[in-house]
Amino acid sequence: MTKTFRHTLLVAIAVLVSVSCSLERKLAKEFIETRDSVAMMLFMPGYVFKTNNKVWEIKNIDQLDDQQRDSALYHSSLFLKEIDDFFLISRYESGLQTGLRKLGIEVFTEEQLPEFMNVEHKSYKVMVAQMELEEDIYPYRAEEVFFDSVLFFEDFDLNVVNLNSWFEIAKLNDPEADDHLLYASHYAMDGLEGRFISNLFTDEVKFHYNLFPMKTEDVYTLAAMLGEKYAGYIYDYLLNEYIYRNFPAGQRPKTYYTYNPQTRVISPAKDNRFIFMPR
Repeated sequence: MTKTFRHTLLVAIAVLVSVSCSLERKLAKEFIETRDSVAMMLFMPGYVFKTNNKVWEIKNIDQLDDQQRDSALYHSSLFLKEIDDFFLISRYESGLQTGLRKLGIEVFTEEQLPEFMNVEHKSYKVMVAQMELEEDIYPYRAEEVFFDSVLFFEDFDLNVVNLNSWFEIAKLNDPEADDHLLYASHYAMDGLEGRFISNLFTDEVKFHYNLFPMKTEDVYTLAAMLGEKYAGYIYDYLLNEYIYRNFPAGQRPKTYYTYNPQTRVISPAKDNRFIFMPR
C-alpha cells in the first residue's frame, strides 16, 4: 500500500466517521426539538433485595445453611437492617417523577391507570424491575512521596452501599419497539478528608484526617438522587432509540448520546448511561 493511497483511505474513513457523527447529532437535535408529547406509567417493585458482602465478619459462616447464612449477614449489617423498603422505594420513585417531569414527560402511577389508558400521544411503560442494596467495604489507601523517594501510606476500610437498579422500558402500541433490560448502579460511602504532614525537625510524617461515617439517611438520599438521575437515563434511552430507528438501513450509530436540559447540550454519554443487559 503506497503512502498516497494510505493517506487517501484514512481521509475517506475520517470523512465517513464525521458524516455519521453529524447525522447522529442531527437526529438527536430533531428528537429534542420536534418530539411529541410523551406519557409514562411507572411501575415500582414491592421490595428491595439486600445483600451483605461482608462474609468475613460472620464466624464459621461456611457451616451455616443458606437461610442461616442470609439471616446472619442481614442482622450483622450496619445499614441493610435499618432500611425501610417502602420509604426507600418512595424516595426513589419521587426522584424519578421529578426528573421526568423536568424533561417534559407526563408521569402516571399505577393508581392512575384509567387516565393513562386514555392518553392519545406516545406512551411508555417504565418498570423498575428490581432494586438491590449491597453493603460492602471499600479499601482505600492514601499515599504520598516524601524526601524524593519515600512512600508513606495509610489504609482505610470505608463502608459503602451500592444501589443497583434494573429497568424495562416498553413503548406501547408499537410492534417494532425493542424490549431491553437496562442496568445502572451507584453508591454512597464514608467520607474521608486528610493530608500527610511532615515534621521539619524530626522528619516524622503523619496522616491527619477527618472521617465522616455514612448514615442510614445517606442511603435514602442516594435513592432520591438516583431516581432523578435515572430519569435522565430514561430520556437518553428514548433519544438514542430514535437515532437508531432513523439511521440509514444497514448502519448503526457509533455513539450513545446524552442530553443536558440545563445547558441544552448533546454530548457522548460515555459511562453516564444505562448498561444493556442480556436476557
